Amino acid sequence: MKKIIARIISVPLKFYFQLRYFGKVKFGKNVFVNHRFSFSGKGRLVIGDGCNLWAHQEYNQFQTFAQDAVIRIGEGCRLNGTTIQSKKSVTIGKNCLIGSAMLIDTDFHSIDYRHRNDAEFVNSKPIVVGDDVWIAGQAAVLKGVTIGDKSVVGFRAVVTKDVPEKVVVAGNPAVVVKNVE
Repeated sequence: MKKIIARIISVPLKFYFQLRYFGKVKFGKNVFVNHRFSFSGKGRLVIGDGCNLWAHQEYNQFQTFAQDAVIRIGEGCRLNGTTIQSKKSVTIGKNCLIGSAMLIDTDFHSIDYRHRNDAEFVNSKPIVVGDDVWIAGQAAVLKGVTIGDKSVVGFRAVVTKDVPEKVVVAGNPAVVVKNVE
């Protein structure tokens, strides 16, 4: 019964969001979404078939900071209170589960104090999340990171380097704590 109600609510909301964001947001087939959805920026958001973006407390927020920035969410993903900010690209594979985490592919400001407000000195690198990845709540995935298939990012982990497939990472900075079979 819940899925039927979610589907009924999602249809007009998807239509509304596609109109509101002037074609910058594309929803695949059978996507669930509620009113806790936000997109802003010059880039695009592409959401794969069968995704569940039904957020409970926090909004699913997507922001792009460049005309060519793209956020891609693979089919069958579940996002709940996720924030994704992109200047280059953030690509999420199939069947991922992401809680109230943040994925940010840019530093926003230069580390060099002389160029703090100069956009040309800001470091940005794409983020790639493999298939079947779980990113737990309050985790942060930073620029240039690739997370391997079937891995888990623990609660409040700060991921600054690539994560191999089939491992659990935790901590600040995140380190491998366990292999997943």
